[in-house]
Amino acid sequence: MKNKHSALVSIIIPVYNSENYIVDTIHSCLNQSHKNIEIIVVNDGSTDSSEKKILEIQSQKIKYHKVENNGPCAARNFGIQQAKGDLVQFLDHDDILHPDKLERQLERYAEFGDLYIYSAKMGTANAQTLTIDPDYELYQNDFTIERYFETVLNQFGKYITTGAWLVPAELIKLTHGWDENAGLNDDGEYFARLILNSKGIIYCDNAVFYFRRNVPNSLSKRFDSKDVYEKWLHSYILYAKHFHEKLDPTTAKELSWKALSRYYCASYPNYPDLLEKCKQLINELGYKHPYAHGGSKFYTTSKVVGVYNALKIWNLKNTAKRTLNKLLR
Repeated sequence: MKNKHSALVSIIIPVYNSENYIVDTIHSCLNQSHKNIEIIVVNDGSTDSSEKKILEIQSQKIKYHKVENNGPCAARNFGIQQAKGDLVQFLDHDDILHPDKLERQLERYAEFGDLYIYSAKMGTANAQTLTIDPDYELYQNDFTIERYFETVLNQFGKYITTGAWLVPAELIKLTHGWDENAGLNDDGEYFARLILNSKGIIYCDNAVFYFRRNVPNSLSKRFDSKDVYEKWLHSYILYAKHFHEKLDPTTAKELSWKALSRYYCASYPNYPDLLEKCKQLINELGYKHPYAHGGSKFYTTSKVVGVYNALKIWNLKNTAKRTLNKLLR
């Protein structure tokens, strides 16, 4: 472990058709108060003007690479191979780091060292506006491994995303690379492995990461094919596998149930064969039905009529709402 001043941070940015955002993203890295950084930009076969805009930025800190389009996970894995840093900051091509983000996390790193993973406060980037997200206070704590997964799997709609973390290279080495078959949940699956290989999570107050929401054609918004849902389920099956490898059997069983239930409830009623596969896995864990993963109203309804009936009711309600919206257009 190096001290906070001498530690080199490798910032890995996979880029695909990000001409509208990549300049701001890179400048948020160059403007870090912690100056000992390398910015590994991996152009994943972009077809727009991303490359031109990246090359126009003059800085020796930028290490530019262009590869064939194989997706962000493959690009991140390529970036890991190039990285020389003591710690790694993964950053998506449209997100923003607060100028003091790395410095604040390195202060905690100097205290706790290479076997912890470091989190930050979540914010949102919209146009030229940067705001702190409300309702993320539940993550503004240090966590043991078990308590973190209990927290994230017991709530709905609020998750720490890729760029909020700062990861010591020692933990990267203990965790094989990003899984290209994890699809929409590739970051959740990867960081689950990192966390399970760590001694816990250290929260860094005043370290802020800004996630850009509502980006057109964002991977996180694509629910347009069975392949997407298959990869999504695959990621939660891996959660269960990792839990059973690293945690005590009772904890692993409950967390696996809740992870698989997240897929079941969130993907219902799409692709009944995948839902049936998920249901069987839940049954094999010893549970008769999924955990009620949804908002407070869905949870309350499930307590009264059961999870399966609540899902049917919610689906009918959502279908009616979509039909009405079409009629009113």
